[in-house]
Amino acid sequence: MEAPVKIYQINNGAIKTDKAVAAKLGPDDLCFYRFIGGNASETDNLTSELTMLREKKALLIGVFRFPFRFEGKKRYETASNQYYRMKELCDAVIYFTSDGLMETLDHNTTIRDAHQTFHAIEEHTMKTLKQLIEETGEMNIDFQDIETFIKANKGPLSLHTIEEDCFDEPLKYVIFTPYLPKDFTDGKQLIINIGYAQDVDMEAFQQINLRLHDLFSKADLFKLGSYFIDEPGERFKITLLVNGISDPVTLPDNYQRIPKYKELFRKWKILSEKSIRKIKTPTKDV
Repeated sequence: MEAPVKIYQINNGAIKTDKAVAAKLGPDDLCFYRFIGGNASETDNLTSELTMLREKKALLIGVFRFPFRFEGKKRYETASNQYYRMKELCDAVIYFTSDGLMETLDHNTTIRDAHQTFHAIEEHTMKTLKQLIEETGEMNIDFQDIETFIKANKGPLSLHTIEEDCFDEPLKYVIFTPYLPKDFTDGKQLIINIGYAQDVDMEAFQQINLRLHDLFSKADLFKLGSYFIDEPGERFKITLLVNGISDPVTLPDNYQRIPKYKELFRKWKILSEKSIRKIKTPTKDV
């Protein structure tokens, strides 16, 4: 029996305190890296931390939040560069815009409560992907499926879950939420995982499948999973994982990719330091 996939979460700037977590990462693990863009002083740290995590060969998913537009053009331009740095170093990026997240709030929501809500939405998205991997459906959507799916289209990845007892209104209105990418239904590939309660009949199951395929008509279905929810009622729980969507911002003219020679030099430096430490380590007499 294969060992279960380990899933980790690291926030920007926390690797120094999460050294134990970073040290455990391996090729068969998944790591979420969260970052809120806009602060220019954090760009170098973003690059170094993601580069270090990338070397662990784990599946690396960036969770990026753009700042509010009202925070200024310069801050948003900085975030755009940081987004593309994350895209360059991660296997995939799930992005949120603060403006879209704010549309989920009432006007009288306090700043503190707003940030807690944004945090909870991001946490829920990561938790959903974690559940998809750890609690495989009857059609066996597993870590290898997710890894292959993500690497097929490097770039933005979007995930959304809906729970309903019925779908009397058009499905696009049920799925819509302001923080989803505008082209969420226009992705190139799609994974669908459908949970169904005890009283869901075959007619309802057929109709929900037809409506999903119609709504995501531009996407190739990568995998379809289903699982039984052992509860009374006609409830559906549908998770949609989409890739091949557009970037939320255009590549800035001043964006500079990480030079290949710098990457090679950094790896050589790490190997040299390890060799020096081995030489300096005294050996015990036998």
